[in-house]
Amino acid sequence: MSRIPEETIQQVIAATDIVALVGRSVKLRKAGTNYLGLCPFHNERTPSFNVSPSRNTYHCFGCGAGGTAIRFVMEHDGLSFVEAVKRLADAAGIRIEEEVWDANAEAEAKHRSLLLRAHREIAEWFHQLLMKHKIAAPARDYLKSRGITAAVAKNWQMGYAPPHGAFFREWAQKARIPESVLVEAGIFVQSDEDSGRRGAYPRFRDRLMFPIRNDHGDVIAFSGRVLDPEAKTAKYLNSPETALFSKSKVLFGFDRSKRAISKAGEAIVCEGQIDMIMVYEAGFQNVVAGQGTAFTELHAKLLKRVCNEVVLCYDSDNAGYKAAERAFQILSPIGLTVKVASLPQGEDPDSLLRKQGTEALQEVLGGATDFLEYQISRLRASAKSDSMVERVRMADQVAAAISIFSGVAQRITAVNKVAKLLEISEEQLTAMVNRAAKEAKNGQGAPQAAASGANVVDEAKKLLASQHKTALLLCQMALTDAEVMYWLREADFEELLNAVPGTELLALLVHSRHDPLEEASQLAFFAGLERHQEAAFAQLQVSPRPAGGLEEAKHAMDALEIARLHNLILGLQAKQRQPGLSAAEITELQERVIELIARRKECLDRTKPAPNSFSP
Repeated sequence: MSRIPEETIQQVIAATDIVALVGRSVKLRKAGTNYLGLCPFHNERTPSFNVSPSRNTYHCFGCGAGGTAIRFVMEHDGLSFVEAVKRLADAAGIRIEEEVWDANAEAEAKHRSLLLRAHREIAEWFHQLLMKHKIAAPARDYLKSRGITAAVAKNWQMGYAPPHGAFFREWAQKARIPESVLVEAGIFVQSDEDSGRRGAYPRFRDRLMFPIRNDHGDVIAFSGRVLDPEAKTAKYLNSPETALFSKSKVLFGFDRSKRAISKAGEAIVCEGQIDMIMVYEAGFQNVVAGQGTAFTELHAKLLKRVCNEVVLCYDSDNAGYKAAERAFQILSPIGLTVKVASLPQGEDPDSLLRKQGTEALQEVLGGATDFLEYQISRLRASAKSDSMVERVRMADQVAAAISIFSGVAQRITAVNKVAKLLEISEEQLTAMVNRAAKEAKNGQGAPQAAASGANVVDEAKKLLASQHKTALLLCQMALTDAEVMYWLREADFEELLNAVPGTELLALLVHSRHDPLEEASQLAFFAGLERHQEAAFAQLQVSPRPAGGLEEAKHAMDALEIARLHNLILGLQAKQRQPGLSAAEITELQERVIELIARRKECLDRTKPAPNSFSP
């Protein structure tokens, strides 16, 4: 292995702005002198990933990941120590003089560099053919028919793959790239004995070419669109899996759009390259596209690093709906909120832009709805009637989507929303969700997790049933009114909370220190609770909001104080009846009872409504 001098490593770390480095892939917000965001190394709903500019380090309090800028690049981008130092050194303009190279490591690095060069140079050759060569005239005509200008083609380095292998071999000879490298890169295909071909031949022929790039902008693969409408072959053809390219890990355009996605907190997802490019060029730069396959968990994690919400902008046909459903099943368990932008019938993003302009697409994206609402609207559109039978049938289908949610609070909220939309009982829908979870066939872990979630919901209901009704009312007030929350914390209610049964949830709120005006702070507080406690609070949040403000909260607290005093009086009166008490002890108990009765009367007087001031 190569060795980099220690002083050079220290120089690289000192020259790297770790906030800027991490901020390219993690959405950060300032928190005091540090910065906070969602950890890119494990799934979490509330931020626990901390970046310290003063120490030039990062640390996740959730999974324990941490270190310097070098460690972040190694873990995040999958690089070796030497590769990470080199990348940061290049960015900082620091020259590295290596002392020793391992022969195998050097050979591997050179080979990878050769593969990248092959992709880079053939991408440029494809592009020059498209822009200048007469053989690419049909490709240029196709672009014009799609409203794609020469400037757009240049911006995305679109290209043209010629129909004959002789063109490729002439180029490869001039570029001095061996045929074996082109085969390994997936640009050529090695013929087998049954094919009737001799040697290797080009994979892409007579196709419009789109370079596929990694996060850093290096060309690592291609996608080619057939130009002949009569050709009996796949419309789109992608590079195969190679040492550089894995379609399950790469989203088209992500290298261009990741900063816009991070800034917006939202990613627009299209089905194809042209849709993605035209949406980007129209000014919606927080957009990516898949690689002709369904979403994978790795795609979802890639997006989760930079945003919390995904808007699916698929075709409006049945195939588009199925694709959206599959994407939801992958994206939602990662913790991403999934919305769907409903395009007009028969339109895709590109055609909508060409026919109606950016305003029409803006309206479609602005009207994106939660996936469950979108699913219900689709089911309602195909339903024969709005009868109870039909609504139960729809609920049964939506229940399968709800069962995917891993968060207890998320599931409770979804059940509450869908039950209202379909006008069925929450109990009935919850039973459907539990059944769907048990019947799920997406691996053994999911049904068990869903069943565990259902058990948590049951525990939450038991906890709520055990709470004092007035205490629950105060909890709801505190959750919806910051003034009530602040008042509860400032007042001294410790004695009351210890004496009145059923105030456990209220005590959790009173003792908490989260900011009631910050949603993220509240979510962090919930995340630190036991799962059944979190579920109980989630249920309170979706319940009807109680009327009134601080004055009503004070009356409610007086009611709890009356209950506390009543319990104390009963306890003292029970002690008075115990045998063997001295006269002095009886007198002392009696005095305490009288004192408590007087205090209870004061509270009762405060809780009574004000008398009518009108006199005849």
